[in-house]
Amino acid sequence: MRTLLRILGAVVLLVLMALMLSPGGTIEAERLIWDKAAHFIAFGLILWSFGVLFRRMLRAWAALLAVGLGAAVEVVQGYIGRDANWGDLLADTLGVATALLIWVVWRRFRTREAFQVPDA
Repeated sequence: MRTLLRILGAVVLLVLMALMLSPGGTIEAERLIWDKAAHFIAFGLILWSFGVLFRRMLRAWAALLAVGLGAAVEVVQGYIGRDANWGDLLADTLGVATALLIWVVWRRFRTREAFQVPDA
C-alpha cells in the first residue's frame, strides 16, 4: 500500500508541476475565484505528496518546502509568459496551512488508535 501511495504522490506532484509551469492560459484564463481555489487545492495536494514521498520529514518542514515551491513557481511563471501573482502565493500558503491542520487533526485521532494496548 505504501508503494502505491508513493507512486500516486509522485504522479500528483509531477502533474501539478507540469500544469503550473506550462506556458499559456490554463486555469488563469478562467475567473479569479476558480484560479485561487485551484491554487489552494493544488498546494494542499502538494503537501500531501511531500508527506507521502518523504515520510520521515517533519510536516512543518514539508509545509515550508511547499510554500517555497509556490514562491519559486510564481517567479518562474513570470518568465514563461504567465501571471506571477501575490494572490496565488497567498492561496498556495492557505492551502498548505489547511492541509497541515487536517494532518494534525487526523494524526491526533490516529495516535490514540495506534497506541491502544490490548488487555492481556
